[in-house]
Amino acid sequence: MGEMKTKIAACAFGTLLAAMFLPAGVATADDAEFTNYLAAHGIHLGTPAQTVNMARTMCQDLEAGYSQKDEIDQLTGSHKLTQQQAEMFIGAATAEYCPGKHSPNKPS
Repeated sequence: MGEMKTKIAACAFGTLLAAMFLPAGVATADDAEFTNYLAAHGIHLGTPAQTVNMARTMCQDLEAGYSQKDEIDQLTGSHKLTQQQAEMFIGAATAEYCPGKHSPNKPS
């Protein structure tokens, strides 16, 4: 029985180690859906990887206490999105990457 516990522990450690070395920017099918959705609505924020990174960063900002209004202001200012595009980006990003911050209403 001791040998089995050792094998299980070694397997779990190997899995954890592998997860630690995976690149953070590994694209998933959900990432592609997200960026394709935005592109279909005329929202282009760089490469797909950059767009996904922006969405994840926005979620971190929301977790840190920034409001969706703060994010809209940033998107409409520095990235030159329209108000409607910024709201769409925030709605799609929160739905995909931080559903706890997603509102069925327009971001406010």
